[in-house]
Amino acid sequence: MNMKLGIVLALAFAGVFPAASIYAWQSREANPMPEGSEFGRDAAIDYILLYHGELRGLGTPSIWQERNLTPEGLVGSNVVEFTGVGWTVKVSNAVVLEPVYTVEIEFVGDVDFQWRGTVDQDGNVVELEFTVD
Repeated sequence: MNMKLGIVLALAFAGVFPAASIYAWQSREANPMPEGSEFGRDAAIDYILLYHGELRGLGTPSIWQERNLTPEGLVGSNVVEFTGVGWTVKVSNAVVLEPVYTVEIEFVGDVDFQWRGTVDQDGNVVELEFTVD
């Protein structure tokens, strides 16, 4: 009797485990974890344009120039600068599994402004400083 129950449980587990693994893999592919300096840049810009009415209608570059500012030999930190059409965005983070991005933005154009804040892996933005010239 116990042997039959063991076989039934083993077959059930063998059928359920692969299905659960495939579902988890497909879910991860459909909703990948955000990563990279671009994520920090884009989340900060989205926040700024949403919460600062005086900047509504401000366009963002369709193409960014990217420059790695991480000092050579520094392995625990990452610093990237993005520039394009009046925008300068500097994104830095510790090299860890789930980094928090520190973002500094300067825009020179119709409205000049500076912004500084952080972006976590869930896309939560914390504004630390905002000035309009």
